Amino acid sequence: MINTFHSSYNPPPVPPRTGYSKPQPVGNSPLVKFLSVMLLLLMILTIGGFLYLFQKLNMLQGSYQEDMTSLQRLQDCADSSMDSMTECGKLMEKYKAAIAKVSQANEKLSKLTGGPHVIGPAAHMTALSEHKDKNSDFLKTNSLLWDEEQSLVQDVRFSNKRDKLTIQYPGIYFIYSQVTFSKPSTSFGLKQSIRSIDPKTQDVKELLKSFCSLDPDASSDLCTASLSGVFRLEKDQQLYVTVANTSLVNRNSCSFGLFKLQ
Repeated sequence: MINTFHSSYNPPPVPPRTGYSKPQPVGNSPLVKFLSVMLLLLMILTIGGFLYLFQKLNMLQGSYQEDMTSLQRLQDCADSSMDSMTECGKLMEKYKAAIAKVSQANEKLSKLTGGPHVIGPAAHMTALSEHKDKNSDFLKTNSLLWDEEQSLVQDVRFSNKRDKLTIQYPGIYFIYSQVTFSKPSTSFGLKQSIRSIDPKTQDVKELLKSFCSLDPDASSDLCTASLSGVFRLEKDQQLYVTVANTSLVNRNSCSFGLFKLQ
């Protein structure tokens, strides 16, 4: 018998086989979602980094142009008239203050990190040797002369006469000096002293002094007079070492220096 029965309903689905699971769409897997989030974060960080660098470069370029303008103004000060000297002086003080802040920052950083200590104002002078003293200038004055090429001078001015150090940054300084004598003196003692010139009154003051003695009967002998002290020094204050007779000094063992404590 032929079945002529027709129905509008769909046949029931085939039951799944044992152990079979329907595959999920690839776009819904947790791995793809995680990678998508990481890629988005990477893009955000990359764009943010480029924007930050672009902003920093603009700031550095602006600072560079400002510094170049200031340096040009300093260069113009050398050829300008006296009417603009006040402005030039203010500009120099601005740069000196900036250098002082950088020096203080370097000191604090070295203390925190344990790195090399970048000192501030300091000087260590060695006596002018005989082969460099062509005109025997060392013997023409009671002030000892120093060899700049063999010395350390940082943030301290050294005079053209090669005898004085001038303070640029006021503060508390440790000062020292050592003078060795190779010949005795019959008329006066072997003395060395550090003297200071006040920047306002130009008065000369003896800060430190020391003595040593030699046996007049000894053919060859040496004695060394050493001194050191801590003083508060002002800007443009000058320091120098004096002896009674420079011909009695052994130049190979003389030094003079200072460094800023605070």
